[in-house]
Amino acid sequence: MKDNKNVAQNLNGLCRIFFIFIVIFTNFAVLASENQIQLSEDLVIKEVKKGVYIVTHFFPWQGNSLVVLLSENEVVFVDTPYNNEATRRVVEWMRSKNGGANIIEINTGFHNDNLGGNEYLLSQNIPVYGSELTAKLIENGRIYETMAAASELLKKSGKASQECLEAYKTQKFEAPNRLFDIKEGLKLNVGEEIVEVYFPGESHSTDNLVVYFHNKKILFGGCMVKSLESKKPGYTGDANMEEWPKSVEKVLKRYKDARIVVPGHGNWGDTKLLRHTIDLLVNYNTTN
Repeated sequence: MKDNKNVAQNLNGLCRIFFIFIVIFTNFAVLASENQIQLSEDLVIKEVKKGVYIVTHFFPWQGNSLVVLLSENEVVFVDTPYNNEATRRVVEWMRSKNGGANIIEINTGFHNDNLGGNEYLLSQNIPVYGSELTAKLIENGRIYETMAAASELLKKSGKASQECLEAYKTQKFEAPNRLFDIKEGLKLNVGEEIVEVYFPGESHSTDNLVVYFHNKKILFGGCMVKSLESKKPGYTGDANMEEWPKSVEKVLKRYKDARIVVPGHGNWGDTKLLRHTIDLLVNYNTTN
């Protein structure tokens, strides 16, 4: 009888542990779901810290933008999704959270994953900050040469839909309208935050910038920075391969206290992404 009683007690204990596990797992799943917003089939927003959101657009490659709510009235939007429609959805989501928010956009380069939604933003009178060099690369048509090369890569990959291929072929681009000298960079005081836009030198493109939120210690590295999953530098048609690792080294020294680092593509992390990018590029340059 004692043995039966002990077995029953053990089973009850296991059931309680199992029940607690299920409750914890369920709560975690609900929390994960609450932290992710699906705006469309190819557009996702994920909160990585209170008021800090990574916007991911798959068109077809995964491209990241950053939204930081700095107060009830101030929002900084870094880079846009690939096109105007996805950008419109993100802006409408921002306004659904706070209709009176002042939104400013920062472009970190001239590629379509940096400013593909500028046309929509400008139509909404949202100021778009970018370097004079970025504006020049749009106005002199360099962007369209890059888009033609990207279209060829898409065709070879076999991953792109016909809609995506057509968009890469026909999309028109607007330059930023709040310009600054790329070598001087830019500092914006937004609420209590200092937002610094910094150019360390040529990298993935001749005009790639990074954006650092000093108080929140968030670095948007954009296409200059590779995710830990990345094994190759990606598209290099506009890159300065020799200077790229040196530029990332400068970013690492300048923002060594960054707690969150967001790459242009792939998963976010910390400053390990910067060291990984340097090592990847040095190894690539040595063997190619």
